[in-house]
Amino acid sequence: MRQTNVTELAKMGKCERQVYLDHHHGEDTSLTAKFIKRGNREHEQFNRQLSGKDKRCFIATAVFGIDAIETNILCQFRDMHLIPYSLGRMIISLYYNISPHIVIVIEKYPVLKIPIRAALRWFIRSWR
Repeated sequence: MRQTNVTELAKMGKCERQVYLDHHHGEDTSLTAKFIKRGNREHEQFNRQLSGKDKRCFIATAVFGIDAIETNILCQFRDMHLIPYSLGRMIISLYYNISPHIVIVIEKYPVLKIPIRAALRWFIRSWR
């Protein structure tokens, strides 16, 4: 079985900011090239602002924020306990495919943040 490195794994999903922009502004191909170019520039600028931070913790970022300690702990868990193993990388790949959709639901129904925060905090306490 071929191993996937982190860079290839990152290319399998989308940045949560791109998912947000697609959701709110659509992926309509009829948009003019000017607006597409502008959107891509804004997305690249957003990514540059986050340099050095992992931008791929979709759900934790949505419920806690990108700089929250919980988000960092969950990213550490991913890096230490999932990435080194092929099963872990498959779980991450699945997560990257479904979590952007979950974030859209969370944005639509913000009340869902409460039980998701509680569940993630429970997981963090259990893991540590």
